[in-house]
Amino acid sequence: MWVEKYTVRGKIRYRFGETYKSPLTGKYKKVSVSYLKNNNQTKRAAAIELAKKIEKAKQKEYFTDKDISLRNLADKFLTIYKQRVAVNTYYNAFRGLKRICNDLGNDTLANKITTEILNRYLDQKLYDPDKPLTNASIQNYKKYLSMTYKFGVKYGYLKTNPVKDVEITWRSEIKRKRDRIENKYLTDDEYHAILHACEKKDRNDIKLFLEWLYLTGMRCGEAAGLYVKDIIKEEGKYKAIIDGSLSHQRELLGSVSNPTVKVSVKKTDGAKTIASNREVLLPQKAVNIYKKLSLDKNSNDLIFINKDSRSNRPFDASHLDRFLHRLEAGAKIDKSVTTHFFRHTHVSKLAELGVPLYVIKNHVGHENSKITEEIYLHVTKEMEESLADKLNKL
Repeated sequence: MWVEKYTVRGKIRYRFGETYKSPLTGKYKKVSVSYLKNNNQTKRAAAIELAKKIEKAKQKEYFTDKDISLRNLADKFLTIYKQRVAVNTYYNAFRGLKRICNDLGNDTLANKITTEILNRYLDQKLYDPDKPLTNASIQNYKKYLSMTYKFGVKYGYLKTNPVKDVEITWRSEIKRKRDRIENKYLTDDEYHAILHACEKKDRNDIKLFLEWLYLTGMRCGEAAGLYVKDIIKEEGKYKAIIDGSLSHQRELLGSVSNPTVKVSVKKTDGAKTIASNREVLLPQKAVNIYKKLSLDKNSNDLIFINKDSRSNRPFDASHLDRFLHRLEAGAKIDKSVTTHFFRHTHVSKLAELGVPLYVIKNHVGHENSKITEEIYLHVTKEMEESLADKLNKL
């Protein structure tokens, strides 16, 4: 520490100074404080004050934007995140953070958000009486916040990460999960009611596509991506070769904070998983659908076409799910039906026929599937209970 004597308006003062090495540039910088006296007491006080000033100066070099808003921090994180993840992954994070920033306030300073604030916010979203989010959705909210704050600490925008100590009061979802299994496939009456509703809407194209999903257990994207050439006949049996799936590829345009999305439909090279690449044996009803729809088509033409779309576009799950949702009331079905219901219903019918679980998994392209196992166990349990009732009547 050095001491320098100087005069201000005729009065003598003492400047106590110290040098420190900048952690960013490696160069030496000076800090100083002034006192009226130069004695042991002021020297001790000056040393303490100088140490604080040096620490603060070093921190300032790192934390140059300590008053960054939550929205600005999220945008900076998304700019980096966009470069290292798939478009769909990025878009999900963008939408999640947009909702979070809207809820907490776009202009809210990121360093003013505490663990307590986040605990209350996430619990409120989880237990909202009107539109409660699921545990899985809240887990995603926490993940997006955690990634954003870790980024903020890593790049010097923040000193601490309040998400690290967040503790969510998770809601019991036993009933929801039980209901999910019981309501994830269709009864025979419900299945036929949906087909009848399609006919009433003059959508025979959708009716045939849904029948195909029910008869084969294929995923929507797998069936929608079938070309005429993908159906082969070997030893008198028809099979469908599954080697890819139609998916909607998103391309992000515009700014990070206000992106626009261009969607194109492409068939992937290879199915969803290794187990999904397979040959599916077709029952006669499915063969009849294939023969009907492949008439006058070339080998490279898609089998299934959405007649309501422009340029003969293929079916996609989101369009069909919306269509099915509109049918539910008219068909008197108290379930949130999606295209995946027909795949699950196929699994339930095979279970009723006594087909072993491992054979079903291979058939539908599931190496490991909790939902397939749960449907199988649920159906077989119902069959056992039915058998017990029948035995009691002997």
